Amino acid sequence: MGVARAYIVGSPYNGSELVDVDFEQTADTMFLAHIDHPPQELLRAGHVDWLFKPIEFGPSLAAPAGVAAAATNPNVDADNDGAAYFPQTDSYVVTAVNDDTGQESRASAEDSALNDLGLKKNYNTVTWSAVAGATRYKVYKAHNSQFFGYIGTTEELTFRDDNIGPALDQAPPQGFDPFDGPGNYPSTVTLFEQRLLLARTKNAPNAVWGSRSGGSQFRNFDRSRPLLPDDSLSFSIVAGRVNSVEQLASTTSLLALTSDAIFNVDGDGNGGVLTATSQAPRRQIGRGSSRLPPLVVDNVVFYAPSVGRSIRTINFSFEIDGLKSDDVSIFCADFFPKDMTIVSWCYSQEPRSVIWAVRSDGKLLCFTWEQEQNVWGWTICETDGEVQSVCSITENGEDRVYLIVKRVIGGADRYFIERMASHDWTDLKECCFLDCAVTGVFEEARSTFSGLWHLDGRTDVAALVDGVPVTGLTVIDGTVTLPPDVPRGKHVTFGLPYEVHIETLPVRANVPGSGWNVARKQQAGEIALTLNRSSGVYAGSDVSDTVYVKQRLDETYGSPDNLMTGDYSINSGNVQQGKVCVHVRQAAPLPLTVLGVFVDPIINE
Repeated sequence: MGVARAYIVGSPYNGSELVDVDFEQTADTMFLAHIDHPPQELLRAGHVDWLFKPIEFGPSLAAPAGVAAAATNPNVDADNDGAAYFPQTDSYVVTAVNDDTGQESRASAEDSALNDLGLKKNYNTVTWSAVAGATRYKVYKAHNSQFFGYIGTTEELTFRDDNIGPALDQAPPQGFDPFDGPGNYPSTVTLFEQRLLLARTKNAPNAVWGSRSGGSQFRNFDRSRPLLPDDSLSFSIVAGRVNSVEQLASTTSLLALTSDAIFNVDGDGNGGVLTATSQAPRRQIGRGSSRLPPLVVDNVVFYAPSVGRSIRTINFSFEIDGLKSDDVSIFCADFFPKDMTIVSWCYSQEPRSVIWAVRSDGKLLCFTWEQEQNVWGWTICETDGEVQSVCSITENGEDRVYLIVKRVIGGADRYFIERMASHDWTDLKECCFLDCAVTGVFEEARSTFSGLWHLDGRTDVAALVDGVPVTGLTVIDGTVTLPPDVPRGKHVTFGLPYEVHIETLPVRANVPGSGWNVARKQQAGEIALTLNRSSGVYAGSDVSDTVYVKQRLDETYGSPDNLMTGDYSINSGNVQQGKVCVHVRQAAPLPLTVLGVFVDPIINE
């Protein structure tokens, strides 16, 4: 057994800046934004081949070189001594186009020809050099001192102009980089409608910029004059006070989560496509957002507001025909104390719909969210160590949650990259309900195991040995030895233990023959639990009154208990109090799934 080492690649950010790095991913490319650094991209070429590099803004096609314009003028109105011959200057630029990617290069250097194209037989010939990756070329013309306008396209390296009038509403792209230096670096990034969107710089905190339209043009912010719909775009979010774009969220429309309010952004205010010539930001919700990146779950956006201590949602409401916001932390305000915030979170969709949120004190919050069943609730995970960050990655049909955790090992702070164990296990010995755990499978049963250097010096290590829980183990020099009364094992998991506590809300009931039980002396009486594949369960009316839910029947000596599935009942202790609750706990590294809790309260007259 052992702990895998992480692949490391240098980045432009230091540790204190990571919390403010925003990112968006497409395939093997991740775009990153930080207000003190030029926009970056993280490129993955292989499992051990990663690279951070500044984004090079502009088209991927080079502009054609060697553009030359030559006049051919056999008609100079010689019969009239040139009276009708009036030569004028026409200037030309050429762009390269790749029809597979939709890319168009910037304009070439211009060249001019002096000719009178109004006379028959006169023409200008424009030539240029080939561009790698180009499938055709566009030619633009400026007559005298006018703007350049489109006059034609060709797959060749030459073009004849015999007095073609330029379409001045179609101009060549011009280079544009709004993020060209300190103060202009964006801090927010997202992808929306095949555009890369960046926002919030020091010089323009309420501004949003979008790349040219098309999945291959995320790095291209060029624009034409006049603007074309698929050019890069820019707009500002205007509110009634100082306002900054804290985050952008991509849903059926673009949401701008600002420090003052939430804005819905589309092309025309009615769901139209966002273009360079049409943007319509509209204020929807009056509670602004913090810098914590929002989570998009189906059609619902979760965010932390800029003021207050809560977690809110953004979703469409048919009643108001617009967006509304709900507080989903209203029933557990104690999980969000005044001096603490959420610093990192992620969404794990399968096999359970769960949001994992890291609090600033290192505690891990778990939010169960089943929108279609209208089921939701918070849990706090207080375990050994402080969680620093979380993310969710889909692996083998389920979402695996990765965590960076700071733990005290051997008297020193150490940081671990850990992954939550798979929910997909078939046999009890395969499950893992321990922190900072490793699993080993051996051909021969043994009682001594090495390779546990990450737990060296800990005296509270627990294990699951062929499905049998063992606690109170000590790791010395990376090695642990099972107690003599524990059988040797082949399939073992070692880690740090934690306890599970579940407490129901007080029962409020009108008991036949006794009346309402509110604020009356009462006791829980009989408690029934509906369990699924569980073991090592205790239950009672209070944490100090829990008793073991007996399960062992005819298992052979030394073998693990059979898993409990079904309904199990116990009689609670004779404890009288002013409310009836059920407390379920478990301390062993064993599975626990509670599907239902039932209680028959006894009310004293």
